[in-house]
Amino acid sequence: MSTQPTAPSKHPSAATEAEAEASALALPVDEVILLEDRAHVIRRGAVEVGAGTSRFVVAEVSPVLSDRTLCASLRRRDGDEVSGARVQDVRLRRRKVERLEARPEESQRIARQRLEIGERASQLKIRYTRARERLDWLGRVAASQLEDAATDAAWGRCEPERWSSELAEIRADEEAARRELLVLAEELEDLKEELQRLGRLAAAKADVREEVVAELVIEVVARAPGRFQLQVDYIVPGACWRPYHRAELSEPAAAEEGGPTLAFACEGCVWQRTGEDWENVQLVFSTERLSLGSEPPTLDSDVLRITRRREVIEVELRDQEIQTAGLGGESRPAAELPGIDDGGEALELRASRRVDVRSDGRPHRAPLFAFTTEATLDRVLLAELDPAVILKSTQVNRATQPLLAGPVDLVRGGGFVGRTSILFIAPGERFELGWGPDAALRALREVDLTDEEKSMLSSWTATIHAVTLRLSNLGAEPRRIKVSERVPISEIEKVKIELDRRKTTDGAAPDDNGVITWDVDLGAFERRRLELRYTLRKHGDVSGI
Repeated sequence: MSTQPTAPSKHPSAATEAEAEASALALPVDEVILLEDRAHVIRRGAVEVGAGTSRFVVAEVSPVLSDRTLCASLRRRDGDEVSGARVQDVRLRRRKVERLEARPEESQRIARQRLEIGERASQLKIRYTRARERLDWLGRVAASQLEDAATDAAWGRCEPERWSSELAEIRADEEAARRELLVLAEELEDLKEELQRLGRLAAAKADVREEVVAELVIEVVARAPGRFQLQVDYIVPGACWRPYHRAELSEPAAAEEGGPTLAFACEGCVWQRTGEDWENVQLVFSTERLSLGSEPPTLDSDVLRITRRREVIEVELRDQEIQTAGLGGESRPAAELPGIDDGGEALELRASRRVDVRSDGRPHRAPLFAFTTEATLDRVLLAELDPAVILKSTQVNRATQPLLAGPVDLVRGGGFVGRTSILFIAPGERFELGWGPDAALRALREVDLTDEEKSMLSSWTATIHAVTLRLSNLGAEPRRIKVSERVPISEIEKVKIELDRRKTTDGAAPDDNGVITWDVDLGAFERRRLELRYTLRKHGDVSGI
């Protein structure tokens, strides 16, 4: 079996005879294995072959498929290998065709619409011109009326009531003329845009385009007639997938109905512009990266140099984001993971039903799996980042498959409320979702910096940081809020952070990451104040902060 496209025959008569003997074969796409940047397409179908050589042509194949990956094989209906028959050759044949997209009736319909809109625009322009002239005429009448009133007043004939009545009539006529001008201008603008749209549509419909189409030519050799299962495999670029999730939160009205639950659904979002439509196919989503490990890393020399120690220590503040793979996992620095994060192990996720994926470059979703789990709701406040109290749900991944990193559509109360994202979540791992701010809660954060007086014999300077949080509950129901504040952590000896627990609410202490947490209960229409105070001391050799 040859996996390379064969060269065209030098004898036209032989080529024509081979094409005439070929039979059209319907070999639909049965399964597609999607990778990050390509797709493995599998076509399957039954084929009737006679004794000797049989040729078949499969039309509407992707013209961008990789010729080196093209292969075909015969199987029996029960899956056993075939003896006495084999695929002798399979190759891809491409050709350019000219497609005239316009149809005579469509062109005539567009021309009639453009003519009708053009006539309407001409009539509106005439009405617009007349309305403009009437408005100018009314302006001249008003000016003349004022001149006559001034003349009459100079001769002692004062009739203010008549002048006011006449000017009011002219003013009403002017307002009516201006309204008519505005309506006519809007209609003219709409007609202009419609004419431009029809012009572009007519140009597109009348355009003759060249398109590359491809078909497979398959030769099968058999000793005796039979019916077999034919399978064709190939790789195509122009296709990719990413995980997508949907979370729906249900909150029972009564406590006896149980706690809140979360319905979580995982989907695979597919984009493809391969030139062939996949109809009623089984999708398999793979996280395998075929290109990884093909090139060794570049080795560079690591040169060590001795430099003189600087007398002044340059220090800068650094914000480090703490991320975990799941609740309770080890913390790691934030990093952008290219492609799909599968936790280091290649996965294959099979769509729960067959779907249609058109070659239009648009997103198409296929369901993978779903589960329902209990959820715990908390209200959290990170006022340093955002002075809003966020509703957070904590739940467990009850699926047998991991949740891949990707966006999550949030549904609450029967409607879409926003979108968030998750990292890789292993089966049985707890994870969190944010559901947006609580409209009944308000927070205000204030920071006051005060420099302590420096002693003449000391080389240390200190700055007192006083953080004040004011919380308000505007709702008629009590709320519990988990408030978090951050205290800096020093990594050098010449910078010290001292927490004043006496002037900090409830004497709270920070954890290993420098985060202080309070659990605040706010009653209906209640207010609360929290305070945090710490001192930053630095040596005279330190600069930058």
